[in-house]
Amino acid sequence: MDNVLELQSVTKTYGSGHTAVTAVRGADLRVRPGEIVLIMGPSGSGKTTLLSMAGLLLGPSAGHISVVGREVNGLSQRQLAALRLRKLGFVFQAYNLLGALTARENVELVMNLAGKRGAPARQRAGELLDMLGLGHRLNHRPADLSGGEKQRVAIARALANDPPLILADEPTGNLDSKTGREVMELLCCGLGRDQGRAIVIVTHDHRLKEIADRVLWLEDGRLSRVPDGEAAYAAA
Repeated sequence: MDNVLELQSVTKTYGSGHTAVTAVRGADLRVRPGEIVLIMGPSGSGKTTLLSMAGLLLGPSAGHISVVGREVNGLSQRQLAALRLRKLGFVFQAYNLLGALTARENVELVMNLAGKRGAPARQRAGELLDMLGLGHRLNHRPADLSGGEKQRVAIARALANDPPLILADEPTGNLDSKTGREVMELLCCGLGRDQGRAIVIVTHDHRLKEIADRVLWLEDGRLSRVPDGEAAYAAA
């Protein structure tokens, strides 16, 4: 597989006529296995819209999107949901954990949805959480976890179905700098690049550029590469 994710001339416009707002304009993006790509830019520049299209949560107004070599334009909602479940993992700023479930149950849930249940799902959930330093917190609910622990549970959940592509939306936004760095190093190095996963991160945190293979800049809906040495300045 050459690319895990491809966006070709992708545009997203909300509304029509004189009230139309174009959030993303003709974006091109190709992400290879094992590659870590940061997408940065000012608030309101279209970053979350771009990530939502890459994650098959939002359809483009124009252009083409392929995930693990499969063209997604024209797929039914059911087909898109199945592709998301098995090929994509999501990490969000707000964690999006279910408060009534334990850490292990939150991770097991996505495997259950993909048809993996019982002891195999329970074992994998425990192994992932243990790898992320939460072996002693398996039976704790989100309310009893720190922010960094919640984000580690969210990462374990994103990895549960062994997807080739992880999408992260401001994953360090609710964490202090030290915890954010530790969590992202775990995701990007130990569980991402080393296992051949591609990771696309939307962030305002310019410190994350140190773990990225590429830093892209999105402004006024237009995606471009940040020249070497300018990423920190651009994101400041």
